[in-house]
Amino acid sequence: MNKIKSALLPLIITLPVFTASASDQQNEQAQLKQQLELIQKRLSELENKTQNTTKSIPANTSFNVYGTLRPTFGVTSGDEDVWDVGDALSRVGFKTEHKLTNGLTGFAKGEFKVNIQANGDFGEARKAYVGIKGDFGRFTIGKQASAQYNMIADSVDIFNRSATPLAYDSISPFRVNNLVTYRKEFGAISISVDSQFNGSDKDNSSDFFNTGIQYKTNAIKAAVAYYDKSRDDGATEKALGVSIAKDFGSLYLATSYQDIEIDDIDGSTLDVVGAYAINEIYKLKIGISQYDDGLAESNSDNYQAYNTTLEWQGTPDFRLFVEYQHNNFEYKTDNDQIMIGMRYNFDYKF
Repeated sequence: MNKIKSALLPLIITLPVFTASASDQQNEQAQLKQQLELIQKRLSELENKTQNTTKSIPANTSFNVYGTLRPTFGVTSGDEDVWDVGDALSRVGFKTEHKLTNGLTGFAKGEFKVNIQANGDFGEARKAYVGIKGDFGRFTIGKQASAQYNMIADSVDIFNRSATPLAYDSISPFRVNNLVTYRKEFGAISISVDSQFNGSDKDNSSDFFNTGIQYKTNAIKAAVAYYDKSRDDGATEKALGVSIAKDFGSLYLATSYQDIEIDDIDGSTLDVVGAYAINEIYKLKIGISQYDDGLAESNSDNYQAYNTTLEWQGTPDFRLFVEYQHNNFEYKTDNDQIMIGMRYNFDYKF
C-alpha cells in the first residue's frame, strides 16, 4: 500500500496546478478537498481489498525456498593443460510440510540443477517427491537420494566438486527416479528400504533394490547397506557397503568401502576423508580414494585420487576455497587439478 500511496502523491500535488486560477481560489480549494476525499476513499477500498484477498501460509504448513550456487575455476594438467569454469553441483529447490490429522505430516520437495558450467542452464531435476510420515515411519514416492548414498556416501561427501565422493562417484547410485522408499528410526538406529519401479522397462519387477541400517549419535555414525540393480546392458550389479564417521570436535574422520559385483566381475570403492577446523574461519580437508572396476588392463579405469582443500568460511552462507587433486590412473595418463571456487547458500522460510 505504501507503494500505491507514493505513486499517487505526485498526482495529489500537481492536480491543483492544472486547475489553478486567481479568480476562483475558493472553488479550487473545494475541488481539491473533494479530490482528496475521493483519493482517500479509493485508497481505503484498495487496502481493504488487499487485506481480504491476500492469502497467508496456514499455521500448520511450512514452506522453504533454498539453494546453493557453486562456481569453480581451474586447470587440469595431463597430456595438455585445460582451463575451465566448472560447477560444483549448484541447485535451487523448495520443500514444504503440512500437518495432517492423527499425528501425520505430508511433505514434498523439488530440487533442480543450476548448471553454471553450461550457460547457467536451469531445470534438470535432482529431487522431486511427495511423502507422508508419522509414528509408523516415512513413506515417499518420487526421485530422491538412495539409501546407499545416505548411509555409505554421505559421510565422506565433503569436497567442493561435482564428482564426490571420489571413488563412490565412479559407479554407485546417488539420486534415483521412480523410487519408492520406506524409512524408520528407532532411537539411534534407522532402517531404509528402497525399490525402483521403471514402467518403461519390459520387466515389471523392481529394477533397483536398496536397503540398509545405520547407527547415529552426535559423536559417531556407522552403517551397512546393500543394493541390487538391473543395468541397461542386461547385467546385474550388486554391492555391499559399510561406512563409519567420527566427530572429535575440531577434527572429523570418515571412511566408506563397497564390494561391488557385476555378473562375474568384482570391483570395489574406498573413500577416506578428514576435515580439521584450524580456527573459526579456516578448515583443511584431505581425502584419499581408490577405485577398482575389476576389468582387464585395456578397459580398466582403476585409479587412486588424493585431494587437499583449504576453505575460508566467512559465514555459514558463504565460503571460498582452493583445491588440489592428483588422479593416479593405473593404466591411463595421470592428471593434476588445481581450482578455486565460491559457494553461496540461501534458505528462506515462509
